[in-house]
Amino acid sequence: MNNNDLRAELIRQFPVEVIEISGGPEDSYYACPTCRRAVALGTDKCVCNQVLSWKNIQQAEESKGGMRKAVIEFEVASDFTNGDCRKCPISYIGKSGTENVYECPLKMRTDCQIKLR
Repeated sequence: MNNNDLRAELIRQFPVEVIEISGGPEDSYYACPTCRRAVALGTDKCVCNQVLSWKNIQQAEESKGGMRKAVIEFEVASDFTNGDCRKCPISYIGKSGTENVYECPLKMRTDCQIKLR
């Protein structure tokens, strides 16, 4: 662990106020101010190891429903087509009843949105 990692870990030991993120009139949740992940009410520590404080909850507005677009780029076989989970490098073999099936970790099995270039 280098000095910057050690420093970051030490800083996360100091409690930081939880953020209440509001996405609409009836849609709000609590989040860690360090990593912005959702946290359950009363949680002492986030999965990023940030110690949390619930004394003065901060308010924040959610942008775009709390979602952002992420893009990953990877190579596929030249004969790959959308929805061909057998040739997709990110698919994995899962169970469906007693059979093994190819599963998509992005839950796009029936609606593959991979863009080919």
